[in-house]
Amino acid sequence: MTTDELACQQLVELLSEHLDRTLPEADRERVVEHLSDCDGCTSALEQMRATIRVAGSLTEDRVAEAERARIREAFRGWQREAGR
Repeated sequence: MTTDELACQQLVELLSEHLDRTLPEADRERVVEHLSDCDGCTSALEQMRATIRVAGSLTEDRVAEAERARIREAFRGWQREAGR
């Protein structure tokens, strides 16, 4: 692998920025090149897009109170772990 090629793990770490279109041009080109040859990473990208679509369609009233409470507690736990 050359220094211009991305390993799958590196690419997965860049997918969010790729979807947000915030990657520098050189990195974007490397991501697009990798995706053109890697079915696994292309699948991961499509899964991320599907997750964004589903999450974007959720409204508070569509999520049961018990689930909202569980999500709030998870965020609180992350904040505690981060020392906030």
